[in-house]
Amino acid sequence: MNVEAKRVAKYLYEISGVDVFENNRRRYTIEARSLFTFVLRNHFDMTFHQIKEFYQANGKSYNHATAIHSLKAFEMHRRYSEFLDKWLTQIQLLLRNKEEIKKGLLKNRIEYLYANDLDKLLRAANNMKLKEIDGKEQTKEKRNPPV
Repeated sequence: MNVEAKRVAKYLYEISGVDVFENNRRRYTIEARSLFTFVLRNHFDMTFHQIKEFYQANGKSYNHATAIHSLKAFEMHRRYSEFLDKWLTQIQLLLRNKEEIKKGLLKNRIEYLYANDLDKLLRAANNMKLKEIDGKEQTKEKRNPPV
């Protein structure tokens, strides 16, 4: 996974000219780093601790609280930057695993839904057919285990 994440960081540098591992606080660097943290969290399913270790392994002083803040700030940066959505799309095309990309985008979107929209989404998801497991269709009992 680290090799793939390193490839994404290199690609982000190629398309943006920004090194996310550089220790500075320039606006474009912060925004690109926020985007990269979003990708690590949502497309590579890295924990905040793993994200911290990844940045540190690449020469960037970073901690898990910084990763949390960076991820939360991504949506705000995205609203005011004309480049972040374009860069995110290009990175997603690089990753090419469309199903995983869609899942990552849904995870992020769910974080910002209102409660009544969450209820609608849950009702819709309960009516959707699930993938077969070992050639057998999942039943409602199997997908909704008792809590």
